[in-house]
Parts: sequence; C-alpha cells; structure tokens
Amino acid sequence: MSDQRFDILFVNAGTTNSDPTQTIGEVSTDDFTQVMITNALSPMRVIESMESLIAKNGVIGVMSSGQGSIANNERGQREVYRGSKAALNMFMRSFAARHVDHAMLVMAPGWIRTELGDPEAPLSIEETIPKLVNVVLAKQGKIGLEYLDYQGQIVPW
Repeated sequence: MSDQRFDILFVNAGTTNSDPTQTIGEVSTDDFTQVMITNALSPMRVIESMESLIAKNGVIGVMSSGQGSIANNERGQREVYRGSKAALNMFMRSFAARHVDHAMLVMAPGWIRTELGDPEAPLSIEETIPKLVNVVLAKQGKIGLEYLDYQGQIVPW
C-alpha cells in the first residue's frame, strides 16, 4: 500500500422526501428510508471506510445543514430532512469520540439556490463554496469536531 494520504475528505450528500411539508407521521417508510440512507448512513460509511487514508493533519468533513441543529429548530417543517441531518451530526459526534486525533467538521452551507434549497434562497453556489473551502482549509491541523457554517461561525448542536 502507498504512503500517500488525502489532506481532506469532504463528503456531500443531500436529498429530501418527495413532499418536504410532510410531518414525520405522514411520510412513507420508503421516503424516510431513502432520505436517512442518503443523508446520514452513506456519508458515514464513506468516512468510516476512508479514515485510514487521511493525513495526520488532514480534515474529515461532511455537509450537514443548519436544519440539522436541534437547538435551532424552532419552526419545525422539513422534518425528515432535519432529522436526517441531525442523525448525521450525531454519527459524526460518535465518530469523533472514537477518533480523537482528527480534525473534523460538520458544515452548514446556508440557504442556497439549488433544487434542494429554493429559487428564492439568498445565497448562490458561487458565493458559498469558496467560503466553505476556506473554513475547511482553516481547520487543517486543529484536532476535534466542530459544527460550523460557511462563514466559520459555530452552529449550535
């Protein structure tokens, strides 16, 4: 095996159920399962399988969402999506507890004009991605897990 390592592993996965206005009691089991597998289970499987390939001062990150913050959920809505991103955040906390020697990030990109976001969202991909990259680069060599937004601000768990 080669001595080469990745400096950054950043996993981005996101989907929502067919009707994001559904409550958790209304969503079909198939929709729930698809969202949870895509948003929470699959990113963690990638991280678990690639952890040994990350450089000692590298960064492991995942794209979460501000909607994954339990503390900030004061309006409800988008319950399955929120729950899947909260699950991802929890899985990263568990991963971090087992891998205390890594720099890790859970990122909230902001409300972006995408198919998953909304045409009325205030941010464009072109505005947000360079800021996200800067936050990831600034985390290199700083051990521990943080939940940050695209501006480097702390997001409450």
